[in-house]
Amino acid sequence: MTLPPARLLSAVTLSLLLAACGTSPTTTAAPVPTAQEPAAQGPGAPDTVNTDVGHSHGERAIPGLGVDPSTFPTHARLGTPTILPAARVSAQALPGNVQPSITALKVLILSSGSGDFGLATAKAMLQEAGVPFDVLDATMESLDMGRLVDAGGVGRYQGVVLTSSALIYAAPGGLYPSALDAGEWDTLFEYERTFGVRQLALYGAPGTAPEDYGLRTVAGAETSTTTLTLSTAGRAVFGDLTASAVPVNYAYTYPSAVTPMPGITTQVLATDPAGNVLAATSTSADGRERLVLTSAQNPYLLHSQLLSYGLVQWLTRGVHLGEHRRFLQADIDDLFLSGDRLDPATLAMRPNPYRVSGNDLLNVYSQMKNVQSAYPVARSFRYAMMFNGGGANASVPPLCVNWPMLTRDMLSSAAKCLYTQFDWVNHTRDHLRMDVMDLATATTQVGDNVTIGTKLGLVMSRNALVTGEHSGLGNMDPGDDGTYNDSDVNLPKQDLGLGRSNPNVLSAAVSAGARYLASDHSVASHWDATCPTCGVPHPLNSGVFLVPRWPNGMAYYVTDPTEALAYYNGMYGPAGRFPYYDHNLTYAEFLDKDSDLTLNHVLDGGAFPHYMHQTNLRQYAAGKSLATDWVRAALEKYSRYSTLPLTTLRWADLGPYLERHTREAKAKSAGTLYAVWNRATNQVTVTSTAGSVPVTVTGDTAGTLYGAYRSRSQDVTGTLTVTVAPR
Repeated sequence: MTLPPARLLSAVTLSLLLAACGTSPTTTAAPVPTAQEPAAQGPGAPDTVNTDVGHSHGERAIPGLGVDPSTFPTHARLGTPTILPAARVSAQALPGNVQPSITALKVLILSSGSGDFGLATAKAMLQEAGVPFDVLDATMESLDMGRLVDAGGVGRYQGVVLTSSALIYAAPGGLYPSALDAGEWDTLFEYERTFGVRQLALYGAPGTAPEDYGLRTVAGAETSTTTLTLSTAGRAVFGDLTASAVPVNYAYTYPSAVTPMPGITTQVLATDPAGNVLAATSTSADGRERLVLTSAQNPYLLHSQLLSYGLVQWLTRGVHLGEHRRFLQADIDDLFLSGDRLDPATLAMRPNPYRVSGNDLLNVYSQMKNVQSAYPVARSFRYAMMFNGGGANASVPPLCVNWPMLTRDMLSSAAKCLYTQFDWVNHTRDHLRMDVMDLATATTQVGDNVTIGTKLGLVMSRNALVTGEHSGLGNMDPGDDGTYNDSDVNLPKQDLGLGRSNPNVLSAAVSAGARYLASDHSVASHWDATCPTCGVPHPLNSGVFLVPRWPNGMAYYVTDPTEALAYYNGMYGPAGRFPYYDHNLTYAEFLDKDSDLTLNHVLDGGAFPHYMHQTNLRQYAAGKSLATDWVRAALEKYSRYSTLPLTTLRWADLGPYLERHTREAKAKSAGTLYAVWNRATNQVTVTSTAGSVPVTVTGDTAGTLYGAYRSRSQDVTGTLTVTVAPR
């Protein structure tokens, strides 16, 4: 293997890795689980076996998806729509001051009510891209021209999303009226035509109401399981996807066929194995552009997540506030310490703890470089090593080959060699539980570890901190008196909220220069459900910002596939604590299931790390470790479908990125950050009414290229004008 040059400190020194938001649709009976749809229990169920010292899943979930499949739109059949006569709104003329070239950079979601199974998907795809949106419940509110055009004649929306093509809902007598009446549909179409606004229907059974797409359903072809393959035209819209067929499972589908209609031009984007249409664009006789999908959607289903990026870019013509970027961050906790190790025969801990070796660390570096070479989407990938300096020896020489006879601690020597190759992050000196720790001890634990890292010569992300077990942040035993602060006893924990955080830990972090603290995404108070891609400003200390991290299926006390399976099958196999599978999984099956969940997280667009532990770095076979097996499984699956590069940031950059993203998202949500687009001049004017805030504009001609689109991120105070290039 090739390693970086070592620093010559002695003559012997050498150089060398899925709440369910879908609800029962109002257009049909509630989904009925079938024999192929397992119950809502499985990996992710709360347990104490996998607590690290806090490494618990914390979520009860179907493997690889994180939700109960009985809530998926497997049976989301669409009734025949009825368009009611204009009653609430007559077709309305545009105001006399209309400015058809100018629209706000915002999207309107039209919903058919509280049981609308497509609403969660519409929100998720826009949130992932950072696109501002409004939701209009058409069963409760009227859609008139005042809702679409402001007093200055500017269009309020750059795009329109229909959660289903006719916005139908169930009514007495077996009828399925549209939530928009004829006058409202006419008003919407007039707005779209005048302002050149595109319309996306997330689900439809193509027919003639409320309008014709030039498609008709193929009788008898309806299904809930199929695959989607892009056409040449589809690859232009979904340019981030590979040629691999996309699975469409748990989603009722109306395979359709092109039916030529006067004045309508239909372009097939995707087909099923029989050549039937699953997605198409269509231009109406009055020139409006529509895109319709004939499969039901859900934000946790693979086809919905994979199509999301291309759908948003098509809808907005590649010009919008925010950006859709994907991340692969892998943290390794507890480096330099010894940890529990499972005996797979007894499912008890072995008497002797396990500490990763220096040779293991050198090989993990080699594995990381091989990952970068093997997967073009992961060129920037690197591990973050969350280290506990209390287990290190800072006086040893750096060694870049495994010569333990030349050092008192080969692991510390290897770390010195690899001082720039990993992202080194403070995990406190001794990994103590900090929920009720005094200020002096907390300050010592945080500050001493920085000192040790400096003596080791590690290039650290000094603005970041991971506390042992994510402790000190309110997820704790409410009766904890500090007796077990220095042990790995898994006390019963409750999410008491961030208000029960230990202020001494927060103060110690700030004093040491650490602003960004890791939190546990499986703890409800540690992440922001209202903004799924945001971090969390700490309510008790403005100097602290939380970065949620995802757990995974690698228990903290396993070092090889046999141990990993003993834990996993002991939890979720047919005889496990939470029986889920009908057989004990093989290692390949386990990686396949867990990488489904990882893929779900990656496609969500959140810059949140996944975390594992030092035991998972053991080289159990030549060039192999559990951690790198997990990374490769995730990348193998992601690369099968997507070409978008996965960003890996050092924590020194990750924290600030996530904080800027959060500030921008909150400003857009509050309406204090907004923009208008003049398509005649291709100028976007961004306005902030709440002081200086970050803003990201996708489509900016001078921005940074990601995929096929450029985005610029900068601060704006007052107004900012940028030039864009629509697609």
